[in-house]
Amino acid sequence: MNKLSKILLIIVVSFCLLSNVNAIYSDSNANLGTYEEELKKFPYEYQQKIEELHKIYPNALFVVQDKFFDWKKYKEIPVSWNSMFNSQKGERSLIQSSVQDSYKTDKCGQTSNGRCVWSYASDEAISYYLNPYNFLNEKNIFMFESLYSKSYHTKEGVEKILAGSFMANKNCPGSDKTYAEVILEAGEKNNVSPYMLASRLIQEQGRNGSSSLISGTYEGANGELKGYYNYFNIQASGNTDQAVIENGLKCAKGTLNYCSGNNWDSPYASIVGGSKFVYKKYVGINDTYNVKGQMTLYLQKWDPYGPQLGGHQYMQNIQAPVSESITTFNSYASYPDYKNYSYVFYIPIYEGAPNTENKILLGDINEDKVIDSGDLFKLQQYLIGKTTLTDNQKKAADTNEDGNIDSGDIFKLVQHLIGKVNLNS
Repeated sequence: MNKLSKILLIIVVSFCLLSNVNAIYSDSNANLGTYEEELKKFPYEYQQKIEELHKIYPNALFVVQDKFFDWKKYKEIPVSWNSMFNSQKGERSLIQSSVQDSYKTDKCGQTSNGRCVWSYASDEAISYYLNPYNFLNEKNIFMFESLYSKSYHTKEGVEKILAGSFMANKNCPGSDKTYAEVILEAGEKNNVSPYMLASRLIQEQGRNGSSSLISGTYEGANGELKGYYNYFNIQASGNTDQAVIENGLKCAKGTLNYCSGNNWDSPYASIVGGSKFVYKKYVGINDTYNVKGQMTLYLQKWDPYGPQLGGHQYMQNIQAPVSESITTFNSYASYPDYKNYSYVFYIPIYEGAPNTENKILLGDINEDKVIDSGDLFKLQQYLIGKTTLTDNQKKAADTNEDGNIDSGDIFKLVQHLIGKVNLNS
């Protein structure tokens, strides 16, 4: 059999397998059983972790997502996955350049001010972040949460996600509502979680909101992009800051592919319009793209439904589902009764996937797999007696590896954050 025939055969098999995947366009459509019934569908090693999670969230349902390809074959299918998994062609899988060396390649995916800020992720990193088994814990389980709107989503909950950001308790220009009210409205209209929308906005714009994509002042070549906003960074991709900004604003204006009809000429229009875009082209069923519903943060990144496996993803950052799950958890955790909510978690299963435990990453003190100012704050709070650390967190906090946690570890962590050293090289 020649190479072309093999490729065609694999693609045909892929489509046959995909045809058995059930589309889920609401939780009521998923034919969910009881906790006990759903638990039996998981492999044994998963059941142990699910049982521990059930002790934390007793009213939650943990649902086996359709069982996909064999782990090894899955990564070898010669369609979009090649650009996902091949570290030399991995433009679909970027990771922060500040991570340990084993998680990145020497190929730069995006520069900023002449410095590489996003690298192509290594095979080791991709395999780690792709594997659902690694994230079956109290916080990261929220990357598998159903993203459909729920009765327990409130304006106050949205506001708590926005706390400390440029959107917190602020009016949303283009409307007479606050950002939280606009996000809640957008979620309810589109049957999509406003908590996910708020977390996504923080993920894309940061807490300072300083991007040219939402300033309204970026002009472009002839001033044609001034007055447009793209809060969700939709279609904002490229190898340079300029390319990212201009592609994103062209989408906001409606002049980029897949963005026709957009006219996001205010923050309000961008958030409402962007939320509709997220639902129509990701969360919900989409006939145009033959997408069967990417209704979790995990699915929006990895797209194991296809038909071009890995081809329809919201973000290039392979760490995004982890960081967004932490943001969502923190919002829920601010409510006394959050553990008793009726969450629905859809968890994919890969046949033959390695079941690995989380590695301890020096400097990752809050255990969100990203080393940033949040870890520095956690370390400072510990040293002044404002918080406690688990044994694993203490190991991560000992950044200079001298067996003590003190000001020397703060210094080493700061050196890492400003790019002077790499804690995990």
